[in-house]
Amino acid sequence: MAAVIRETQPRVVILPYWKGRHPDHYTASVLGYEACFLAGLAKLDPQKALSSQLSAVSASESQLRAGHHQDSRQDAGATSLAPHRPFKIIYATLYYDIRPSFVVDIGEQFEGKFASILAYKSQFSDQDAGKDLFPAHDEIRARVEAMARFYGMLGGVTYAEPFLQKEVGLVDDLLAIPVKSI
Repeated sequence: MAAVIRETQPRVVILPYWKGRHPDHYTASVLGYEACFLAGLAKLDPQKALSSQLSAVSASESQLRAGHHQDSRQDAGATSLAPHRPFKIIYATLYYDIRPSFVVDIGEQFEGKFASILAYKSQFSDQDAGKDLFPAHDEIRARVEAMARFYGMLGGVTYAEPFLQKEVGLVDDLLAIPVKSI
């Protein structure tokens, strides 16, 4: 992941919120954050580290099959990428009950978002397996729309998506904040 971050050089990385009921989500959050940190270390060569790990695993498997030791050090020939850290890491909090730091207007993207959700047929189609965890197909749009409208209401738009940042934000001009207090 650190190599991909160096290669793509994102300014913003969006991760799942670091708490939640699904282990894949909170684990992805921790791994993503650590990859962002590691990608910025000048002395770390992620390509070489990965190559060494893969070579060691491959050599260990070969040794077990052949019954003897061989040198596992190899150079993958990959060029080193310059260190890079994203400017901002934010967390998607849609499925966790926490007040967001800010919301993003998704009015123009709402239909596309909904279509992408329906692509997960293993979770969002009528089926016996998982019926207690996932809503019935006919309920999905109403639920997704209700959540987007709720967060939209907080931001003064029709549909919005909630996000959290760990840092305190700095404001130069209070009148430039787009949401009115009353």
